[in-house]
Amino acid sequence: MQFRTLGQLVALALGALALLACDTLDVERVQPGAAPVAFSTYAWGQSSLSEDTGAAAQLVELDEDLRTAVAALMQSRGYRLVNDPTGADMVMDYQVAIIEEEFASEAENSSWEAQFDSNAQRGVVELPSQVGAPRVILTLGLGRPGGRVIWGGSATKLLARPENAEERRRTLNTAVQELLLDLPAAAY
Repeated sequence: MQFRTLGQLVALALGALALLACDTLDVERVQPGAAPVAFSTYAWGQSSLSEDTGAAAQLVELDEDLRTAVAALMQSRGYRLVNDPTGADMVMDYQVAIIEEEFASEAENSSWEAQFDSNAQRGVVELPSQVGAPRVILTLGLGRPGGRVIWGGSATKLLARPENAEERRRTLNTAVQELLLDLPAAAY
């Protein structure tokens, strides 16, 4: 599926990243236009990261967890997964990223000093309590093959314990539920 609005979704994801200061899930959904026609099947728009031998293990785990969360939601609404995107009513495209928190010095960012203890020695700062906690950004789009995104959007969340598989799955399940909130039940 072509993301006609991919640029907008990426901008939303980056905007969500910039605005997210706490560890809540920040969600921006695509606003569906006119009521779409009835669908009953879907396919993945790209192959799983587990098929990419060069993918980082953390991203492969996140990719597998995301696919599991999406498959469970789609099945609960009566949709059937097909292998061939050209034979599917809809195509599910997604991007998932893990952004490690990076901290710049006050020389690189003028607002840096104001964010921390003002009496810290020059070049020494007190870092926030969740230093190194990765931020997960998910962009999900569901629509006709080659068409525009009808359902989806982007979600961003800071993972305090990225090694905790249960927290990661819970976060992805919540994000998928929110992003596909308006997805109706499948038509038969």
